[in-house]
Amino acid sequence: MPKLILDGEEIEVAQGTTVLAAALSRGREIPRYCWHPGLSVAGNCRMCLVEVEKSPKLVIACATQVADRMVVRTETDRVKKARAAMMEFFLINHPLDCPICDQAGECRLQEYAVEHGAGRSRFVETKLALSKAVDIGPHVLLDQERCIQCSRCVRFCGEVTGTSELAFMSRGERTVIGIYPGRPLDNAYSGNVVDICPVGALTLKEFRFETRVWYLRNTPSVCAACARGCNVLVAVGQQQVLMTTPGQTDDRVKRIVPRTNEEVNGHWMCDEGRLSYRRLSVAPRLATAESPAGSPAEWDDAIASAAALLGDAAAAGRLAAILSPRLTAEDLYAWRRLIEALGGGRASVRRIARGEDDALLIRADKGANSEGAAWILGEAATEAEVLDAAVRGEVAALLVAGDPLDPGDTAALDPAVRSRVASVVFVGPFLSGAAEGADVRLPAAAWAEEDGSFVNFDGRVQRVRRCHPPRGEGRPGWRVACDLAAAAKAEMPQWTSADEVLAALAASVERFRGLDAATIGLLGVSRG
Repeated sequence: MPKLILDGEEIEVAQGTTVLAAALSRGREIPRYCWHPGLSVAGNCRMCLVEVEKSPKLVIACATQVADRMVVRTETDRVKKARAAMMEFFLINHPLDCPICDQAGECRLQEYAVEHGAGRSRFVETKLALSKAVDIGPHVLLDQERCIQCSRCVRFCGEVTGTSELAFMSRGERTVIGIYPGRPLDNAYSGNVVDICPVGALTLKEFRFETRVWYLRNTPSVCAACARGCNVLVAVGQQQVLMTTPGQTDDRVKRIVPRTNEEVNGHWMCDEGRLSYRRLSVAPRLATAESPAGSPAEWDDAIASAAALLGDAAAAGRLAAILSPRLTAEDLYAWRRLIEALGGGRASVRRIARGEDDALLIRADKGANSEGAAWILGEAATEAEVLDAAVRGEVAALLVAGDPLDPGDTAALDPAVRSRVASVVFVGPFLSGAAEGADVRLPAAAWAEEDGSFVNFDGRVQRVRRCHPPRGEGRPGWRVACDLAAAAKAEMPQWTSADEVLAALAASVERFRGLDAATIGLLGVSRG
């Protein structure tokens, strides 16, 4: 393997490695705009210029492959002057509107202007006036004045989605990025162009002017919109302690962006998953325990009522449950243990399927934990079988665990089923589906409100993390199951954390054997 001498340090790298990749692998920062690890090399921004011994001119690090004994210097006066010159070119026509730009706080142009710029401008002519806030698709707006023509978005649409909606238009100083006439940027992954844009040229409509990025707290987690399990960063608002306007405290989910995991989603995510959090903020929430539906009750009283209904049905051999495939593995295991502790019953997991699998990331199976449910519950009854049994009068009490992400995906009971089931106990975050007319309603945590784990379609166990506290009296599903077991005086552990539930799950289910939060880590563990 070739050895590179980078700023005096000898580095051994694989054949074909570029100077930029070699530097980044050692934590050395080389400025760049056009290069992205998930795209082809364009080499058009010239910010990554470095000095190579015996080369008559500076070379771009992103496209220069390492040769054995190559000597590279990244911080010479010659290199620094070249970077400052490039920054001066980028800023010639760029508007000086950082205070109102939605990219402020995570803009590479801002950062590099400070780190590598000259600190002043010699350009005194009138800047170009180009189109601003151009609607180029259902989710994306374009500001042509802010574009530095790095071509990342063009390459993404050409190489990743294969839809090629974006292109360079005109020539010379009038060159701009735009869409072809009649071809809006409406592919299923359009939001990724906003993520990879290094400046404020492309912004997401749904996040635009929602908040400043320095008011966000990012939590690494896993998307729950389909069985792919894309790795994401979930950003929630924080109290803006320097502001005095009432109502500044806001810990809602503000945006979701992809987190790199080459084994799952690479660098990307679909728009459906990116915007899935919006259902959490608009859907009616079940804030307090109710017994019956619509009548607020003390938590302990509602738990006691639900435990009596479920316990009596289990004793008669007429207990059934319909569980969401988006529940964490810990919740599913707790519900299994509760049903066993009460005396047994039919447990089923919903099947949520829409559309088709595509060639990139999207899965038709929208159950983020469908595979984990199969591991935990084994040969469980189907939802249809449980409902048919209910119509035949074989179910006295039905436990429904509502969907933690989308209220529209919670099991609903038609009149024929509801009339034949004596008691319905609903546990979930939203007032939807089977929650209507339930005998007891118990609020539970929604996605992003509890820690746990998912298993994607490929058998990869990944960690889901709490981003903010549950709303109202909501609590994790495993905690509700423990409370029900205690009220029913059933033999079941009284866990106090998701990690304790995971430890019990790992001891009981072979596929989870040996797993804990540390073992799963940030990128997950394959058990497929």
